[in-house]
Amino acid sequence: MTLFRREVDKDFIIVQIYVDDIIFGATNESLCKDFSNLMKSKFEMSMMGELKFVPGLQIKQDRKSTYVH
Repeated sequence: MTLFRREVDKDFIIVQIYVDDIIFGATNESLCKDFSNLMKSKFEMSMMGELKFVPGLQIKQDRKSTYVH
């Protein structure tokens, strides 16, 4: 598993890669869209939508926070 973090001004994006799965999120929606478009232009991929479960982790998101159990 590899974790990347990139800061852009006051925002940041985090990208986790595990085998052929990529999970990413950012403090600014445009960072997510830019990353998604870049990856789609280089690789064949599909977007699964909002993250709810990763093997071994349960993810819950609301407007203010993200909880990982």
